[in-house]
Amino acid sequence: MITDPSQVKTALSNYKSPDGENLSNFFYRLEWYRIGISIPMDVYSEKMPVLQLRPECQLTHCESLASLDENTDRISFKLFAIPYKNPDKNEDLDEEYLKSWFVKQLKGSAKLMDSEFGPNNRLYYRSKPEDKNFNQIQSYSLKGHLKVNDVKKLESIRQKPIGYYDNLGCGLLLLE
Repeated sequence: MITDPSQVKTALSNYKSPDGENLSNFFYRLEWYRIGISIPMDVYSEKMPVLQLRPECQLTHCESLASLDENTDRISFKLFAIPYKNPDKNEDLDEEYLKSWFVKQLKGSAKLMDSEFGPNNRLYYRSKPEDKNFNQIQSYSLKGHLKVNDVKKLESIRQKPIGYYDNLGCGLLLLE
């Protein structure tokens, strides 16, 4: 059983791709975490994992990172992120700050049309498995719609986590 969000990545790597290999080259979106509960999450990977229900992780959305349609002009997004590496700098960020930070991460590839802020959760994790105490960091959620200016540029941005702590399930820009 997973007792710490930092263990999720290891658990996910045990999922299999259609060719039977363990999952590699992936990142995921973890929106909340509670010990003892099967964790719903979204996963992007080089090869699509076989969708499975397991005791530790429940994949609710998974896909191989295929290119966006060239004719995409408006798209829904979800982002669960931690803007700063330093935990203290992530405290009490407001919606306007997060929107401004996100727009910078888009690098002109899209314009923020509308957004919703939250839920914003505090993640508790151990830096090393042998640590007795948990560290904590504030995370933020933003979802809404984007007007796409440059599909190829947006595609390259979503190929990597945005912000920090991708090992805790942060940074996946889910485009739907």
